[in-house]
Amino acid sequence: MGPTVRLDLTTILEATGELQHFLDLGAARLRVEGPLPEEASEALIFSMADELEDHLRTMRGRQGSASIRDLRVWTRAWIDKRQEALEQRPLQGGDRG
Repeated sequence: MGPTVRLDLTTILEATGELQHFLDLGAARLRVEGPLPEEASEALIFSMADELEDHLRTMRGRQGSASIRDLRVWTRAWIDKRQEALEQRPLQGGDRG
């Protein structure tokens, strides 16, 4: 059994320069979902963080290790994929724009 390392997602996002992109994605996702209670908004953001963490863990497992560059590429690809999916969805309760 290989070593298990707990990912510190905030540190990874800061080190890779992707923190603002992740926050922007979270804000966009909240806009698409429409008005949510605070607890639901927090749950949505935490679920995104969990998804990204799982993605990074899977990618690292496939490769066996991960450099900061790898983490940046994997994180950016994950964010871009989610952003594209959001752009395909209509806003809840109104028109886009």
